[in-house]
Amino acid sequence: MENWINKEYLNDESISKLKKEFLENKPFFHFSIKNFLKEEKAIELLKHLQQEKFYLKDSDLFTFLQTNDIISTEVKVLKEFRDFFSSEKFVNYIKKLTNVEISYNKLDMFASLYQDTHYLLPHDDQLDSRKIAYVLFLSNQKESGSLAFYNSKEGIPQKVVKNIYPEFNKLILFEVSDKSFHEIKEVVGDTQRVAITGWFHD
Repeated sequence: MENWINKEYLNDESISKLKKEFLENKPFFHFSIKNFLKEEKAIELLKHLQQEKFYLKDSDLFTFLQTNDIISTEVKVLKEFRDFFSSEKFVNYIKKLTNVEISYNKLDMFASLYQDTHYLLPHDDQLDSRKIAYVLFLSNQKESGSLAFYNSKEGIPQKVVKNIYPEFNKLILFEVSDKSFHEIKEVVGDTQRVAITGWFHD
């Protein structure tokens, strides 16, 4: 893991701090980590994503561009990143941070690209065996394209209580549950919201 993650997040003190943050954050369990990867690794990922094909996903609930699952990529760097993210060692690290039981080598991963007018309406991510959702931002947006978290009542999202704006090399993790309502706010203007995202499963 030392080849990928900034070492400041690998010591016992940092792990305890992140675990506490995950369990205390509202409106559902989550945390965000700035500069999670070594900077050169994050830059390399963004560079090599340009070799992937992005396909339009469009419905009443969303409009954005997305790659196929990165498990099928021919790009070496992306393949290495997915192998790392789904490895037993990294999965055990995530289990320490979250107290959520997940399986190694059981991972969804794709890249998304949101441009002007693209959005994703509120949903909770509950499907199949998803346990933890993750987003690794590879771009910066200060005024649109936020990851918005909702509070909820009786399984219905109520209002946005937290906005997390894309920041290059920031990792977001949250537990998938009947409370994990979130959306991606509309991207506005001449900008691109780029991220690698997916789910860990049990």
